[in-house]
Amino acid sequence: MRMLIAENDLDGLIVGGGISGLAVAHWLRLHESPGSWQLWEASARVGGTIGTDRVQGYSIDWGPNGFLDREPLTLKMVEELDLTSRLERADERSEKRFILKAGRLHPVPFSPPAMLKTGLLRPHEKLRLFAEPFIPARRDDEDESVFDFAARRIGGAAAATFVDPMVSGVFGGLARELSLPSCFPIMREMELRYGSLVKALIARRRERRVQSDGMQKKSGGPAGPGGWLTSFQTGLDVLVTALSERLHPIIRVGQPVTGISRSGGMWEVHDGQGRRVRARRLVIACPTGAAARITKQLDPDLSAAFSAIPYAAIAVVASGHRRQEIAHPLDGFGFLIPRSEGLRTLGSIWTSSIFAGRAPEGHIQLRTMLGGAGDPSAIDLPDEELWATVQREISPLLGISGEPAFLRIYRWQEGIPQFTLGHRERRRRLEELAARNHGLYLVGNAYYGVGLNDCVKMAHAVAGRIKGACA
Repeated sequence: MRMLIAENDLDGLIVGGGISGLAVAHWLRLHESPGSWQLWEASARVGGTIGTDRVQGYSIDWGPNGFLDREPLTLKMVEELDLTSRLERADERSEKRFILKAGRLHPVPFSPPAMLKTGLLRPHEKLRLFAEPFIPARRDDEDESVFDFAARRIGGAAAATFVDPMVSGVFGGLARELSLPSCFPIMREMELRYGSLVKALIARRRERRVQSDGMQKKSGGPAGPGGWLTSFQTGLDVLVTALSERLHPIIRVGQPVTGISRSGGMWEVHDGQGRRVRARRLVIACPTGAAARITKQLDPDLSAAFSAIPYAAIAVVASGHRRQEIAHPLDGFGFLIPRSEGLRTLGSIWTSSIFAGRAPEGHIQLRTMLGGAGDPSAIDLPDEELWATVQREISPLLGISGEPAFLRIYRWQEGIPQFTLGHRERRRRLEELAARNHGLYLVGNAYYGVGLNDCVKMAHAVAGRIKGACA
């Protein structure tokens, strides 16, 4: 029998070294008092799905490739890490986006004249879309799927054409299964406030037309506040690297948690190798699947509540190509594919058109996504089958000839949390159960939003609650 070795008691322990756990540690200023807290990460590195490979002149982001510069807390953290000068805004051409329909890439129409001309909708479908300002707003607080909301407002055809692929691109999910108030709460608020999405779009453009650094910022639409897609020169991992370097004294990588218990008003956390720590406060910042496993003995109800939040598995195929071997001008962000097209590919991002330095001179980089809630088995395909699928489905669209100059594949089994119908109730239940355990805090992208900004904002709130409890 292995003997448990007790370390000195800690003020707190953070379980999970993704951006959420790192941000909590940052907002708690733990780099200023590194002896009182620890952060345990099960894998060999921190950062979660945020990472960047730099190989053969390519800079490839593993998962997310940026954030919108609309969240003051994210920009504040960047400034405190002395990274502001390394920020990189997306190229203006990335505002142009495409949707596949009937074997052709069509520009997404962002204005009424463009909507009238688009080949994505038939004439009667366009008429239904333009009737949106006259559709009465729904006033109850019942949950509603993203697709049902869109179909009610702009018609089923427009919802299938525009909203279905957008949801696949953002959440890797199915618009008919995801909850509108959980995924896009501002969209619902805009309907209630203005009575119409078109009216909301016009009003928000008027209200949010502000200047920043001499440049007009995008005002956004009814789906949410505006902002410019932003990353860092050479890749998004610049942020994670800066956080990990600053927080290095408290970070323990390769330190999986296998069990949690309570003893004498303290949290006892075990790592399965005969080591344990006792901590007054515990922050669970790992995916809900891992959270369910480590809390099963502590509180079966809490564990079950964690398990009730599903994830979509995502495969990212990053490919580099010689520029002359692609016929398409790649003059935009990329394209999305509605499920109705019958393809496995969710969409493709033209990374080297968005940010500089993502491919060597004379080459381009594509990042193509497969899988998601509608095709969970895609992540299990061998590398050669994943690439063969991508090659078969996107080569005719972009006019790709020849073999890729570079290829790398990333698999995320717990890729993106799914805020399916009933998510608000599941989240409320989880928070109520967590509150029964004094000194326990939850943070991550599985609760209020899946983006980097959402994680940073929630981490700031959790750090504030911890500081308040300590006062």
